[in-house]
Amino acid sequence: MLTSSGSGIGRALHGSVARLVTGIGCAALAAGAGVALLAAVVEFVRAPDLRWVWWGALALVAAGALNSLSSWLAHGAEAEFEHRLRRILAAHVSRLPTPALARLGAQGLRTRLDGDVSALHHAVAHLPGEIATVLIAPLAALALLAGYAGPTGLLALVPAALAAVFRLVVIPRRSRRFAADQGRTVGRIVTAVDDMVRGAVITQVHGDESGASARYATATREFGHGFRTWVGRVATPAAVATALLQPSVTLVAAFCVGHRMPVWQLTAVCVFALAALAPVLRLGHGLDYLGAARDAARRIGALLTEPLLHPGPAEDGPAPQDEAAGATHAAGDPKPAPVLAAVTVREGGRRLVGPLNLTITPHAVTAVTGPSGSGKTTLLRLLGRGTDPDDGTIGLGDTSYRDLPLESMARRVATVPQSPGVLPRSVRENLLLARPHATDPELRAALAATALDVPLDAPAGPLSGGERQRLALARALLTQAPVLVLDEPTSALDPDTAEAVMNTLLALPGRTVVLATHDHALAARADHRIVLEHGEVVA
Repeated sequence: MLTSSGSGIGRALHGSVARLVTGIGCAALAAGAGVALLAAVVEFVRAPDLRWVWWGALALVAAGALNSLSSWLAHGAEAEFEHRLRRILAAHVSRLPTPALARLGAQGLRTRLDGDVSALHHAVAHLPGEIATVLIAPLAALALLAGYAGPTGLLALVPAALAAVFRLVVIPRRSRRFAADQGRTVGRIVTAVDDMVRGAVITQVHGDESGASARYATATREFGHGFRTWVGRVATPAAVATALLQPSVTLVAAFCVGHRMPVWQLTAVCVFALAALAPVLRLGHGLDYLGAARDAARRIGALLTEPLLHPGPAEDGPAPQDEAAGATHAAGDPKPAPVLAAVTVREGGRRLVGPLNLTITPHAVTAVTGPSGSGKTTLLRLLGRGTDPDDGTIGLGDTSYRDLPLESMARRVATVPQSPGVLPRSVRENLLLARPHATDPELRAALAATALDVPLDAPAGPLSGGERQRLALARALLTQAPVLVLDEPTSALDPDTAEAVMNTLLALPGRTVVLATHDHALAARADHRIVLEHGEVVA
């Protein structure tokens, strides 16, 4: 049975709360010191006195020091938060079952482990400053503006306030609506182009050329009309609102309101109106940070609620430096082969396999065959600990999988998927993942055993599908794991190479090999054969 994880984001943030709260306090005091500096300027204009200069200088130094302290605390907190969150995510992903990894895909995992963590990192780093920017400074500036110039002084902010509401509330709603409409229109354009270009033969056969062309023309007209509408209803009003938010407009409004006021009052209207306006100009960026962080937190939260493989007991000590030595004891087990007892796997209420009662023959090659969807891949995932059964137990010899540390399974059961991935590095570096201290002759011997003739320094990225299969098999051979689980190991190979690979598997000393295949000639050469249909063993 799979297990679940708690709120990793909350656990990662917990240790940084004190620093963040202190950083917010420092940012608030810095904002207050900045407004106090403006008040000192107004008082100096009102009654020139050297003491206001000193007070202003003190406020300036205090604001700078507090801002620096706030930034140091916030970035320290976000560094701790990011470090803890990445460790939590790494531990979580290492226990995800294979179906979850396949569903998320490489790009999905990269988004969550890199982009989403960075989004949360930026939100935490800028949170103290944004709170001070959005709340403390404008409120203090508005209070002093009303205090120095009376309620009339607040009229200087009316144009900017209306523009801000329109820019921050109305425009985003309109933009989201038009973005959704344009997205659907672009989708129709892509479909029409696909019909016209990639499906040209099919449309000609069925006489649908004019229909595909008409759909393309209609979709492009809709896109052009939608874009013109967006310019008129979103882009142009947004540009006008942005122009009204410029400091020059606020200064004009301040002069209109305070042209009959004394100079010091007019100065107060100007400086405090600008002080209240400045955060609004930065608010859009802050909302972007918070919006991106909210979406990132939602995706990471969903990832952290994915059911996990049972971890098993903790390892007694560090993993052996030599993988071959680490597997020696397991290989010497008189029954180093998996045993399945009443095993069943379900997904979405549907039974994928089971109940299965199997004892894999040790030190032999067993072929698993059956039609597509019969449960071959699910069985191999069970054997390689890529998923846990919903019912029943699996053991390696007399030891249950649940009694084996999850992190040690790769040293006991080496798995090669049908479409193995490679690191964008050299062939040597990919092989050394299996045995870090292997020598070049040992690496070349593993490649030769899989009929792969490539230099060790060659990049692994450009390898073909068949070459990647053989590289992954060579990596599995290097582990010296007593059990090899192979999913269609020859599906991308020519007949001669497939035969050579099968010869290698049959000649492996002391290894238990389980391979799934649609190749009946290959299965006929195996020592034993298991036939699956509808998730059950029929032969």
